[in-house]
Amino acid sequence: MKQNTQQEDRIIVDTIKGQKISQQNELVEKLKTLGIDIPQSSLSRRLKKLGIAKINNYYTVLDQFTKTQSQILEIKLSQPNILVLHTLPGHANSLAIVIDEKLSFEEKSGIENGYKYLCGTIAGDDTVLVLSDGSKDSLSKLKAQIAKDFLFDETTD
Repeated sequence: MKQNTQQEDRIIVDTIKGQKISQQNELVEKLKTLGIDIPQSSLSRRLKKLGIAKINNYYTVLDQFTKTQSQILEIKLSQPNILVLHTLPGHANSLAIVIDEKLSFEEKSGIENGYKYLCGTIAGDDTVLVLSDGSKDSLSKLKAQIAKDFLFDETTD
């Protein structure tokens, strides 16, 4: 029986949450055994839509990941338009993805928050550079929004 898109999405998310999957072709094969025949090119788009990304070599549902792992240990200002975020080793890339997606959500939803000042991110292993748009007070507003969403220790400058 053909499943609808919502059912397929739920199965994809549950499969990612329940198993360590490191390659898309591996996921394609697992989904076939569950009755979902999806080409790899379509799967890539679907994973992005579902907020699933490869983190530390395995596919992870970002909402699940961000609640437990993507907390910032320290935020530093680097004038005129850069924030330097320090996180746990291996977590910078996933944090950058989540921050970038918050801008995308704001643009689609029309709900304004500090992410409207975001130009983009650059991630290393445990450091993320966050670039603001350079407009007046954009760096402080972006810092406040990121601190609210991710900062592990609220007392950090």
